[in-house]
Amino acid sequence: MGFGDALLGTGIARKAREKHPNRPICIGDGTSIEWVPDVHDNNPHLSRTIVPGCIWVQCHKGFRPYADNERSTADKFVWKRDFKASPGEIFLTDEEKEKWADFKDSVYIEPNIKGWLGPNKDWGFDRWQEVVNRMPHVSFVQGQGRTLDGVNVTQLDTESFRDACGLLYHCSLFVGTDGGMHHAAAAFGKKAVVIWGGYTHPRNLGYDFHTNLHAGVEPCGNTKPCDHCKRAMDKITVEMVVKAIDAAR
Repeated sequence: MGFGDALLGTGIARKAREKHPNRPICIGDGTSIEWVPDVHDNNPHLSRTIVPGCIWVQCHKGFRPYADNERSTADKFVWKRDFKASPGEIFLTDEEKEKWADFKDSVYIEPNIKGWLGPNKDWGFDRWQEVVNRMPHVSFVQGQGRTLDGVNVTQLDTESFRDACGLLYHCSLFVGTDGGMHHAAAAFGKKAVVIWGGYTHPRNLGYDFHTNLHAGVEPCGNTKPCDHCKRAMDKITVEMVVKAIDAAR
């Protein structure tokens, strides 16, 4: 299970806790716990062991709460149109928060696409570079990966997703494509400018308090490189992203 999925699970768990405040919450398949350390560690509201009478949140490897899991295949996801992401939770330690405190109010930019869905979520590194070039008045930070050029960009060697979240915790804004970090921004209540292609849709996996840049196409769910997804990404211009960042700051 990816970090974004794990965070979505904590959002479902938070809503379950609001309905059942006196019952322990377990994330898993009903027989075993699904624990993703980078997301779940230090969360006081989740049980690491199965407890009698617990509420099970179905979010685990092989089961995604936003997809029709019976109809989805390895090549294509079928989305649940009625699913809506709810901000999740991630609890950093004081030490994790302190590490990147010097970068308070920076803009966290993520030009690198990680994982097997990269081709369909990739807006293009050159476009990200042009955004930075047009915004010399903005102090950007980024984690590991291919580094953007510019005196206004600081690349930091974040050691893990959780470490990157520690950096994001201090930033005023996240800018990137949909994925684990935009879900982390929502968990922290941070503003974000999120670029969406044709793979999935912000009506399902986006957040209303974020700026969601989307071409208005229906999501295909294709997990293989897809022309539909590329065309949708191409409709999001550098100018749109620059204006959105300036408006959100």
